[in-house]
Amino acid sequence: MDYKSYKNAVLLAMKLCKHEFCVGIGTLAVAEVQSITPVGVGTVNPGNLEKCIVSEVISGDEGIYIGVTTGAPYGKWVDQGSSKQKAQHFLQDGANNASPKLALVAERVYKQRMGK
Repeated sequence: MDYKSYKNAVLLAMKLCKHEFCVGIGTLAVAEVQSITPVGVGTVNPGNLEKCIVSEVISGDEGIYIGVTTGAPYGKWVDQGSSKQKAQHFLQDGANNASPKLALVAERVYKQRMGK
């Protein structure tokens, strides 16, 4: 009986899983952050900050970045506060809210790619 190695196929599948996992985490984290993002009442463009929250997979699938696009440059001051405004930590708090669900994302991705 000949020996057949599936090492390369497994390593490739694991690499794809890692990328899909990062994308899944980003999607989940953005949804959690958006759910607690403060919405300006009576502002020119209410809900703009919520729409400008994005995630990006870090090169090499080393993690994700969650932040606010240039469409809402004031997002930093809403999150961190300023001399005129109290901080409303929606970015970190929203990402923390996503944490308990990360195992479910990983399980779904790895089962899909690697089989049962």
